Amino acid sequence: MNFRVVRSLSIATVLLISSTGIGQEVVSVEQKQKSRIETIRRISPSVVCVMPPGGGGGGSGVLISADGYAISNYHVTSGSGNFMKCGLNDGRVYDAVIVGIDPTGDVALIKLLGREDFPFCTPGNSDLVKAGDEVLALGNPFLLASDFTPTVTYGIVSGVNRYQYPANSFLEYTDCIQIDASINPGNSGGPLFDINGRWIGINGRASFEKRGRINSGAAYAISVRQIQLFIDQLKSGRIVDHGRTDFTVTTSSDGLIEVQEVSQISDAWRRGLRPGDELISFGDRSLKSANDLKNILGIYPAGTRVPMTYRNREGVRKVYVRLSPLHGFEAAPPIPQEAEPKRPEDPDGQPNPEDPHAEEEAVVPPEYAHLFVEKKGFANFYYNQQMQDRILVPLQQMLSAGSTGGTSTWVLQLKHPVAKIETPGELLVGATAAGLLGDNWPISHQQIDKLDASNEPLEFWGLLTGTMQLHRLFLNDLSLFSSVHYHGTDTLQPSGETVRVIVIQDDARVVRWYFDDRSPLPIGVDTLIGVGNDESRLRFRDWDTSGEIPWPQEIGVVNSDTEEVTWLEVLNFELRKTARAAMSGAAGSEVKS
Repeated sequence: MNFRVVRSLSIATVLLISSTGIGQEVVSVEQKQKSRIETIRRISPSVVCVMPPGGGGGGSGVLISADGYAISNYHVTSGSGNFMKCGLNDGRVYDAVIVGIDPTGDVALIKLLGREDFPFCTPGNSDLVKAGDEVLALGNPFLLASDFTPTVTYGIVSGVNRYQYPANSFLEYTDCIQIDASINPGNSGGPLFDINGRWIGINGRASFEKRGRINSGAAYAISVRQIQLFIDQLKSGRIVDHGRTDFTVTTSSDGLIEVQEVSQISDAWRRGLRPGDELISFGDRSLKSANDLKNILGIYPAGTRVPMTYRNREGVRKVYVRLSPLHGFEAAPPIPQEAEPKRPEDPDGQPNPEDPHAEEEAVVPPEYAHLFVEKKGFANFYYNQQMQDRILVPLQQMLSAGSTGGTSTWVLQLKHPVAKIETPGELLVGATAAGLLGDNWPISHQQIDKLDASNEPLEFWGLLTGTMQLHRLFLNDLSLFSSVHYHGTDTLQPSGETVRVIVIQDDARVVRWYFDDRSPLPIGVDTLIGVGNDESRLRFRDWDTSGEIPWPQEIGVVNSDTEEVTWLEVLNFELRKTARAAMSGAAGSEVKS
């Protein structure tokens, strides 16, 4: 539809009329201003001033839920301690505790305490943000307002999908939003809103002049999309890491994204990726240059299974690869000096002697001291333990209600997925060994202390390893394992379900358990058999809970090459003190629990 602009006698009115004369819309400058003022009034209560307990510096943040969770920058909270003070625009100061940190992405999750009805923001879709969109940046530069009323700056989106290199540090801004709204020291961690008041990013970095730290009109916000991919992992209390691909790419002379090197022990290598192949997309986003890969990769946490599409001589393939850890931080890393929060300053750059909280003592509030637990590899283990208990305690209660059946060998009678094979197979599972036998079944045996990928049945690869891990979990004794932690939520492939993940370290084996909120029983398990091998990936459904031990009436075996699931129906389940299984080359050996 074509439009023509008609100027009225009032300079405060712009009238847009379609060429057909239908659908007239009047947009008043005065109305637009009133709308903007109303939007600022509505969103300001969610903006947080983040300070150390003793005052003297800090930055900004934004509340994301009524129970007090708030997002800020890591470089803000790292200078504020495990407990901090947070001011809202109602003039009140609240205690807050660190929950989780993402040092690489410069994101931190804190929890304000003392209320369950905090005002919070409404997230928007940062993937839809375009250059030229109007934006509002709110925060507390220089702590200008003693009542914590946020300072508002207004501007437009200067660019999207920007990448900011680490610059001699680990802080890496990927796929971020560039804005021209003024950002200054103290704005860090504050929210970026679209003109309708939807939260689209966290203001973090700005390009300053070398002297005076004056904003030059180029600032960068971490996208809400990235934060949402990390948020539940941050709620786990962990030091969350970003992912890496274990392969490199370059832009060829004809503009193709060409694979340079691929680690031969990586998921990508096992999915067929080789040097010289063309990478078409990653994370379901098409690639225009080699830099695009690093930009997209940066929004994903380590451990995520990400889709990618590539072309080789045989054609185009879409596969999934699990991202390896980028840094593997075991403790919160120190912040580069240039990123450290500064003492509040007046606009002229002089220290602000009027900071009203400068004399507060940096002490841990005694009523909240239990909310922080220090442990290696965690920002705050207290919150991880809370989520572990939420998931595992109901399972433990269900298992303890039964007898000692968990210590027996399980015997599962399986129906073959090929209709013409009528003879059931017998799967025998103990805590340390498992075997599969039967006419027309791939006879196989696996021992937990000598896991060998070649011992898995080819048709149902990973079945023995995965069911052994289920048996060990159902022994109901977490002390058997090296470590247990809550990982966060993830998207379970190939179903696409959102699941909660418990990661168990069983000696050298990493075991990822998947749960949903419908039942205490797991819906899947992925077990890393060994370096350079695929994971054993099993899925469970239709649990029978009528006996001593719950058992799945269907077990799904995931093929990592095709992402297809072969479902095995469990015809019968029984417990035996000992059982006989067929081993490759050693038939008749015992499988003992």
